[in-house]
Amino acid sequence: MDINKITAISAIVFGLAGLAAPLTQAQEMQGSVAYMNGGIGAGEQHKLREAAKDYNLRLLFSEAKDGAFVSNVKLTVSDLHGKSVFTLPSAGPMTNLKLPSGEYEVTAIYNGVKKTSKVSVGEKPASLSFNWAHQDN
Repeated sequence: MDINKITAISAIVFGLAGLAAPLTQAQEMQGSVAYMNGGIGAGEQHKLREAAKDYNLRLLFSEAKDGAFVSNVKLTVSDLHGKSVFTLPSAGPMTNLKLPSGEYEVTAIYNGVKKTSKVSVGEKPASLSFNWAHQDN
C-alpha cells in the first residue's frame, strides 16, 4: 500500500472517530466570548454543570411540559445596540458563556419558533431557560 492510500485511510478513520466524539468541548472561543456547549447524556451534563462556575451566563434549552432537553437551537446574543456578539448555529441543550459585563438580548430559535429574553450579565452568574411547549410548534 502506498503512502497516499495510507494517508487517505487514516484521514477517514480519524474523521469518523471525530464524529463520534461528545459534543462537550473544552472551553472554546468566539471572538472575546469563551463558551462550552453540549449536554447530551449524563456525562456531558455533569461536565457542563461543573464548569458553569467559570461562566457568567448559563443557558438551558428544553421542550414540552416534561422539560426534555433539546439541541439544534440557533442561538444569538446581541448587545443593547443590536450588534451580535455571539452566535451558535446549533446550541444546546446546555450552553455556558463568558461575556463582558453588560446588558444583552438572547435569541433562541428551535423548530422555527423564536424566543427572546433580556439578561444582565456581570460578576454574578445569570441563568436563562428557554422552553418550547408543543403548542409553540
